[in-house]
Amino acid sequence: MPRKLNYAAAVAWLLGICFILLEIPAFAEFPGAEEVLGVLGMDKDQITELAEGQPIAYALSESRDDELAVGVAWYLQVPLDKIVGQLRLDSPDSLDVDVTAHGLLTEHAGENSLAPVILSKEEAQALLDAEPGSELNLSPHEIDSFKTLKKTLKRTSYRPIGDEVGQHYRKILFQRFKTYQRGGIYAIAPYAREESLFSKPSLELREAAQASVILARYFPALSKAWLDYPKTLPPGADETFLWVEKNVEGRLATILRHRVNMDWNGGVLVLTREFYAPHSYNASQWITGCLPYRNGTVVFQQVRSYTDQVEGVASDVKHIVGRELLKDKMLKSFKRLCDVLDQCH
Repeated sequence: MPRKLNYAAAVAWLLGICFILLEIPAFAEFPGAEEVLGVLGMDKDQITELAEGQPIAYALSESRDDELAVGVAWYLQVPLDKIVGQLRLDSPDSLDVDVTAHGLLTEHAGENSLAPVILSKEEAQALLDAEPGSELNLSPHEIDSFKTLKKTLKRTSYRPIGDEVGQHYRKILFQRFKTYQRGGIYAIAPYAREESLFSKPSLELREAAQASVILARYFPALSKAWLDYPKTLPPGADETFLWVEKNVEGRLATILRHRVNMDWNGGVLVLTREFYAPHSYNASQWITGCLPYRNGTVVFQQVRSYTDQVEGVASDVKHIVGRELLKDKMLKSFKRLCDVLDQCH
């Protein structure tokens, strides 16, 4: 008489074989928030302190002399969906400060996407006088185009200088957007510096993408697409292109951004890549997310910013000061979110 087969055991065995063949973990579980915080780089004492309701800033490894990297996390007794709604906002990012104007970048709208970007006479003159150096982030071709425009304006001055230069500048910004959209970080034109040197945001942003442990661990498909953009994003990922105008070191700056939102077990992960900044720094990457934690939500952000200003003599001191400035800015951003959620005391 044949032995009776245990039905549950047979089903489990068949499922196991299927998962092996498909290379899918049979009993994969969503990681807990504390595990994620550990992967982000927080130690046990910081995670314990986090539960007390104060934002925690922590160090991140830096692989370049021009890099500043800081992480911040905050536990708020706010429902997850309420914070998700804030982090998904595109106009502009909720964890952002000093924004004076913003808008969407679309190929359909063309340069009109940037119509609100207006230059002062002083800013326009600085562009016309641009030379290789650290004052402005421009490629050799862009610098030459302003020199040509300057010669033209000497012969034809029927429009205010700000209007003429502003129109040309908006063309350059839109061209940088199109170039990035079609070729990704590898297509970003380098910035001309003194003595025939260059700053290369393409290399900086590549290293920023590769440095993200959380992307590699929990979002391998998104990690690869982010690095190899314009490779197709994985299902569930939504992207937006934005420009924002901010006050950076006392100077107005029109910054170009690429944002990607991805659902994460009821929470959200937001990638932000600043692929063009006109001065003060070269490029930056933000990774922002939120997860259910205890009786509320933990919000975290990691920023990697690249600037020539922290290189050279006294680089160690410059890095310490730069990290403190970046940390303070991030904490202000988190407190802004706290105010929006009416959770600050």
